[in-house]
Amino acid sequence: MLTVMAIDSHTWPPFDEATKTGSASLLRERPPVRARLGIILPGVNTVVEPWFGRVVGADISVHASRMLLTSQVTAEALQRMDHEEGMDAAACIASCRPDVIAYGCTASSIVQGLDYDKRLQQALEAETGKPCFTAVGAIIDALRVLGIHKISIASPYTDAIDHAEKQLFETAGFRVLGTANLNIRDSFELASPDARQIYELARRAWHPDADALLISCLNMNSQEIVELLENRMGRPVITSPTAVLWKLLRTAGLQDRITGYGSLLAIH
Repeated sequence: MLTVMAIDSHTWPPFDEATKTGSASLLRERPPVRARLGIILPGVNTVVEPWFGRVVGADISVHASRMLLTSQVTAEALQRMDHEEGMDAAACIASCRPDVIAYGCTASSIVQGLDYDKRLQQALEAETGKPCFTAVGAIIDALRVLGIHKISIASPYTDAIDHAEKQLFETAGFRVLGTANLNIRDSFELASPDARQIYELARRAWHPDADALLISCLNMNSQEIVELLENRMGRPVITSPTAVLWKLLRTAGLQDRITGYGSLLAIH
Protein backbone atom coordinates (compact mmCIF):
# COMPACT_ATOMS: atom_id res chain seq x y z
CA MET A 1 0.00 0.00 0.00
CA LEU A 2 1.37 3.41 -1.00
CA THR A 3 1.60 5.98 1.77
CA VAL A 4 1.99 9.59 0.66
CA MET A 5 2.49 12.61 2.89
CA ALA A 6 0.08 15.42 2.08
CA ILE A 7 1.82 18.31 0.29
CA ASP A 8 0.55 21.87 0.30
CA SER A 9 -0.82 22.65 -3.18
CA HIS A 10 1.00 25.99 -3.16
CA THR A 11 4.26 24.06 -3.53
CA TRP A 12 3.11 22.11 -6.60
CA PRO A 13 5.16 22.80 -9.76
CA PRO A 14 3.38 24.17 -12.86
CA PHE A 15 1.67 21.56 -15.04
CA ASP A 16 4.29 21.67 -17.82
CA GLU A 17 7.08 21.11 -15.31
CA ALA A 18 5.20 18.34 -13.51
CA THR A 19 4.76 16.40 -16.74
CA LYS A 20 8.35 16.60 -17.99
CA THR A 21 10.43 13.45 -18.46
CA GLY A 22 10.45 11.54 -15.22
CA SER A 23 6.85 12.39 -14.39
CA ALA A 24 5.33 11.85 -17.85
CA SER A 25 4.39 8.26 -16.99
CA LEU A 26 1.82 9.68 -14.56
CA LEU A 27 -0.02 11.50 -17.34
CA ARG A 28 -2.74 9.60 -19.21
CA GLU A 29 -4.18 12.32 -21.40
CA ARG A 30 -6.58 11.14 -24.10
CA PRO A 31 -6.05 12.45 -27.64
CA PRO A 32 -8.62 14.95 -28.94
CA VAL A 33 -11.88 13.17 -29.77
CA ARG A 34 -12.69 13.09 -33.49
CA ALA A 35 -16.21 11.78 -33.00
CA ARG A 36 -18.67 10.66 -30.35
CA LEU A 37 -20.78 7.67 -31.37
CA GLY A 38 -24.08 7.08 -29.60
CA ILE A 39 -26.06 3.86 -29.46
CA ILE A 40 -29.34 2.87 -27.82
CA LEU A 41 -29.33 -0.74 -26.61
CA PRO A 42 -31.61 -3.24 -24.92
CA GLY A 43 -30.45 -3.62 -21.33
CA VAL A 44 -29.46 -7.26 -21.89
CA ASN A 45 -26.84 -6.45 -24.54
CA THR A 46 -23.33 -7.48 -23.47
CA VAL A 47 -21.67 -7.47 -26.90
CA VAL A 48 -21.74 -3.99 -28.41
CA GLU A 49 -19.98 -1.75 -25.91
CA PRO A 50 -16.98 -4.04 -25.25
CA TRP A 51 -16.41 -4.74 -28.94
CA PHE A 52 -16.98 -1.19 -30.24
CA GLY A 53 -14.69 0.21 -27.57
CA ARG A 54 -11.99 -2.32 -28.43
CA VAL A 55 -11.86 -1.78 -32.19
CA VAL A 56 -12.37 1.96 -32.69
CA GLY A 57 -9.44 4.32 -32.24
CA ALA A 58 -8.61 6.00 -28.95
CA ASP A 59 -9.78 9.28 -30.49
CA ILE A 60 -13.34 7.95 -31.04
CA SER A 61 -15.62 7.62 -28.03
CA VAL A 62 -18.61 5.28 -27.79
CA HIS A 63 -21.57 6.02 -25.52
CA ALA A 64 -24.73 4.02 -24.84
CA SER A 65 -28.13 4.34 -23.24
CA ARG A 66 -30.29 1.35 -22.43
CA MET A 67 -33.88 0.14 -22.52
CA LEU A 68 -35.37 -2.56 -20.33
CA LEU A 69 -36.16 -5.73 -22.27
CA THR A 70 -37.87 -8.57 -20.45
CA SER A 71 -36.24 -11.97 -20.42
CA GLN A 72 -38.45 -13.46 -23.14
CA VAL A 73 -37.69 -12.54 -26.75
CA THR A 74 -41.19 -11.99 -28.08
CA ALA A 75 -42.78 -9.47 -30.43
CA GLU A 76 -44.80 -8.11 -27.51
CA ALA A 77 -41.73 -7.59 -25.32
CA LEU A 78 -39.84 -5.85 -28.11
CA GLN A 79 -42.78 -3.58 -28.92
CA ARG A 80 -43.16 -2.63 -25.25
CA MET A 81 -39.46 -1.79 -25.06
CA ASP A 82 -39.63 0.43 -28.13
CA HIS A 83 -42.82 2.26 -27.32
CA GLU A 84 -42.33 2.71 -23.56
CA GLU A 85 -38.60 3.36 -23.37
CA GLY A 86 -37.18 4.11 -26.80
CA MET A 87 -37.64 7.87 -26.88
CA ASP A 88 -36.49 8.34 -23.27
CA ALA A 89 -33.32 6.42 -24.11
CA ALA A 90 -32.87 8.59 -27.20
CA ALA A 91 -33.18 11.79 -25.18
CA CYS A 92 -30.71 10.40 -22.65
CA ILE A 93 -28.01 9.53 -25.19
CA ALA A 94 -28.50 12.84 -27.00
CA SER A 95 -27.48 14.68 -23.82
CA CYS A 96 -23.84 13.63 -24.32
CA ARG A 97 -23.94 15.32 -27.75
CA PRO A 98 -22.98 12.43 -30.02
CA ASP A 99 -22.34 13.06 -33.68
CA VAL A 100 -24.65 10.21 -34.66
CA ILE A 101 -27.02 7.81 -32.89
CA ALA A 102 -27.82 4.18 -33.73
CA TYR A 103 -30.89 2.34 -32.48
CA GLY A 104 -29.24 -0.93 -31.58
CA CYS A 105 -31.93 -3.58 -31.71
CA THR A 106 -32.40 -5.56 -34.91
CA ALA A 107 -35.29 -7.71 -33.70
CA SER A 108 -37.58 -4.84 -32.67
CA SER A 109 -37.67 -3.59 -36.25
CA ILE A 110 -38.01 -7.12 -37.62
CA VAL A 111 -41.20 -7.84 -35.70
CA GLN A 112 -42.77 -4.46 -36.51
CA GLY A 113 -41.89 -4.23 -40.19
CA LEU A 114 -40.03 -2.01 -42.61
CA ASP A 115 -42.52 0.87 -42.53
CA TYR A 116 -42.26 0.98 -38.75
CA ASP A 117 -38.46 0.95 -39.00
CA LYS A 118 -38.53 4.05 -41.21
CA ARG A 119 -40.94 5.83 -38.85
CA LEU A 120 -38.70 4.95 -35.91
CA GLN A 121 -35.70 6.56 -37.57
CA GLN A 122 -37.70 9.73 -38.23
CA ALA A 123 -38.97 9.81 -34.63
CA LEU A 124 -35.44 9.39 -33.27
CA GLU A 125 -34.13 12.27 -35.36
CA ALA A 126 -37.05 14.47 -34.31
CA GLU A 127 -36.41 13.63 -30.64
CA THR A 128 -32.64 14.12 -30.68
CA GLY A 129 -31.90 16.57 -33.48
CA LYS A 130 -29.06 14.24 -34.51
CA PRO A 131 -28.50 11.94 -37.50
CA CYS A 132 -30.04 8.61 -36.47
CA PHE A 133 -30.46 5.19 -38.00
CA THR A 134 -31.67 1.75 -36.98
CA ALA A 135 -29.84 -1.57 -37.02
CA VAL A 136 -32.06 -2.79 -39.86
CA GLY A 137 -31.40 0.44 -41.77
CA ALA A 138 -27.64 -0.06 -41.36
CA ILE A 139 -27.86 -3.65 -42.61
CA ILE A 140 -29.89 -2.65 -45.68
CA ASP A 141 -27.46 0.17 -46.48
CA ALA A 142 -24.50 -2.21 -46.12
CA LEU A 143 -26.09 -4.79 -48.41
CA ARG A 144 -26.77 -2.14 -51.04
CA VAL A 145 -23.25 -0.71 -50.85
CA LEU A 146 -21.95 -4.21 -51.51
CA GLY A 147 -24.33 -4.68 -54.45
CA ILE A 148 -26.11 -7.61 -52.80
CA HIS A 149 -29.42 -8.94 -54.16
CA LYS A 150 -29.65 -12.52 -52.85
CA ILE A 151 -28.95 -13.37 -49.21
CA SER A 152 -28.94 -16.15 -46.67
CA ILE A 153 -29.88 -15.21 -43.10
CA ALA A 154 -28.67 -16.72 -39.82
CA SER A 155 -29.87 -15.58 -36.40
CA PRO A 156 -30.22 -16.69 -32.78
CA TYR A 157 -33.90 -15.70 -32.81
CA THR A 158 -37.06 -17.72 -32.26
CA ASP A 159 -38.83 -19.35 -35.18
CA ALA A 160 -41.45 -16.57 -35.23
CA ILE A 161 -38.86 -13.79 -35.41
CA ASP A 162 -36.86 -15.73 -38.00
CA HIS A 163 -39.97 -15.92 -40.20
CA ALA A 164 -40.63 -12.18 -39.74
CA GLU A 165 -37.02 -11.41 -40.64
CA LYS A 166 -37.29 -13.25 -43.93
CA GLN A 167 -40.44 -11.25 -44.75
CA LEU A 168 -38.81 -7.93 -43.85
CA PHE A 169 -35.78 -8.39 -46.09
CA GLU A 170 -37.93 -9.63 -48.94
CA THR A 171 -40.05 -6.49 -48.55
CA ALA A 172 -36.81 -4.48 -48.71
CA GLY A 173 -36.11 -6.00 -52.13
CA PHE A 174 -33.75 -8.88 -51.36
CA ARG A 175 -34.22 -12.53 -52.31
CA VAL A 176 -33.80 -14.72 -49.23
CA LEU A 177 -32.47 -18.10 -50.37
CA GLY A 178 -31.80 -19.72 -47.02
CA THR A 179 -32.35 -19.19 -43.30
CA ALA A 180 -31.35 -20.86 -40.05
CA ASN A 181 -31.94 -19.86 -36.44
CA LEU A 182 -31.13 -21.05 -32.92
CA ASN A 183 -34.62 -20.47 -31.45
CA ILE A 184 -33.22 -18.79 -28.32
CA ARG A 185 -36.05 -17.42 -26.18
CA ASP A 186 -34.13 -15.80 -23.31
CA SER A 187 -32.96 -12.33 -24.38
CA PHE A 188 -29.80 -12.46 -22.25
CA GLU A 189 -28.82 -15.83 -23.73
CA LEU A 190 -28.72 -14.38 -27.25
CA ALA A 191 -25.08 -13.60 -26.42
CA SER A 192 -24.28 -17.17 -25.35
CA PRO A 193 -23.44 -18.93 -28.68
CA ASP A 194 -19.70 -19.42 -29.11
CA ALA A 195 -17.72 -19.27 -32.35
CA ARG A 196 -18.25 -22.95 -33.12
CA GLN A 197 -22.03 -22.64 -32.70
CA ILE A 198 -22.19 -19.52 -34.86
CA TYR A 199 -20.08 -21.21 -37.54
CA GLU A 200 -22.43 -24.21 -37.63
CA LEU A 201 -25.44 -21.89 -37.71
CA ALA A 202 -23.96 -20.05 -40.69
CA ARG A 203 -23.29 -23.33 -42.46
CA ARG A 204 -26.94 -24.37 -42.03
CA ALA A 205 -28.18 -21.02 -43.34
CA TRP A 206 -25.86 -20.71 -46.33
CA HIS A 207 -27.17 -21.19 -49.86
CA PRO A 208 -24.48 -21.40 -52.56
CA ASP A 209 -26.42 -19.09 -54.90
CA ALA A 210 -26.57 -16.27 -52.33
CA ASP A 211 -24.49 -13.12 -52.85
CA ALA A 212 -23.89 -12.68 -49.11
CA LEU A 213 -24.63 -14.06 -45.67
CA LEU A 214 -26.39 -11.91 -43.07
CA ILE A 215 -26.01 -12.85 -39.41
CA SER A 216 -28.42 -10.71 -37.43
CA CYS A 217 -28.67 -9.70 -33.75
CA LEU A 218 -26.49 -7.13 -32.00
CA ASN A 219 -26.28 -9.32 -28.91
CA MET A 220 -24.46 -12.21 -30.60
CA ASN A 221 -20.68 -12.21 -31.15
CA SER A 222 -20.95 -13.04 -34.84
CA GLN A 223 -18.45 -10.33 -35.78
CA GLU A 224 -15.63 -12.45 -34.35
CA ILE A 225 -15.87 -15.09 -37.11
CA VAL A 226 -16.72 -12.90 -40.12
CA GLU A 227 -13.28 -13.24 -41.72
CA LEU A 228 -13.28 -17.01 -41.18
CA LEU A 229 -16.67 -17.26 -42.91
CA GLU A 230 -15.74 -14.91 -45.77
CA ASN A 231 -12.59 -16.92 -46.44
CA ARG A 232 -14.59 -20.13 -46.43
CA MET A 233 -17.51 -18.90 -48.57
CA GLY A 234 -15.84 -16.42 -50.88
CA ARG A 235 -18.73 -14.04 -50.27
CA PRO A 236 -19.33 -11.01 -48.03
CA VAL A 237 -20.67 -11.60 -44.53
CA ILE A 238 -22.68 -8.84 -42.87
CA THR A 239 -23.51 -8.94 -39.17
CA SER A 240 -25.61 -6.59 -37.09
CA PRO A 241 -22.57 -5.40 -35.06
CA THR A 242 -20.35 -4.79 -38.11
CA ALA A 243 -23.11 -3.05 -40.08
CA VAL A 244 -24.01 -0.73 -37.20
CA LEU A 245 -20.39 0.20 -36.45
CA TRP A 246 -19.72 0.80 -40.16
CA LYS A 247 -22.78 3.05 -40.43
CA LEU A 248 -21.86 4.96 -37.26
CA LEU A 249 -18.37 5.70 -38.55
CA ARG A 250 -19.44 6.71 -42.03
CA THR A 251 -22.34 8.87 -40.81
CA ALA A 252 -19.92 10.63 -38.46
CA GLY A 253 -17.77 11.43 -41.50
CA LEU A 254 -15.00 8.99 -40.60
CA GLN A 255 -13.40 6.78 -43.24
CA ASP A 256 -11.47 4.60 -40.79
CA ARG A 257 -10.88 1.07 -42.06
CA ILE A 258 -11.05 -1.65 -39.42
CA THR A 259 -9.42 -4.95 -40.33
CA GLY A 260 -10.08 -8.40 -38.95
CA TYR A 261 -13.87 -8.23 -39.09
CA GLY A 262 -14.73 -8.65 -42.74
CA SER A 263 -14.76 -6.73 -45.99
CA LEU A 264 -17.45 -4.21 -45.05
CA LEU A 265 -15.37 -2.52 -42.34
CA ALA A 266 -12.03 -3.11 -44.03
CA ILE A 267 -12.83 -1.82 -47.52
CA HIS A 268 -16.05 0.20 -47.71
